[in-house]
Amino acid sequence: MRAAYSVLREIHKGIALPTAKDYDMQQRQFENFILFLENEGFIERVLRIDTFFSLNPARLTKKGQAFLENTIT
Repeated sequence: MRAAYSVLREIHKGIALPTAKDYDMQQRQFENFILFLENEGFIERVLRIDTFFSLNPARLTKKGQAFLENTIT
């Protein structure tokens, strides 16, 4: 869950959005990971239009915020 914590922290900070390259993943693998986080209720508002994917409007849910607060790095 270290990658999940890192992605959630980056989205929460909003300074630099995470990318597939940051986590040594292929783009499709990263998109599936983000979809997993969204389906599990940690993030919301991930933008998908056809093949376009963006985390710009994404934000943490209360569950995502609680995960960050309760996880020690």
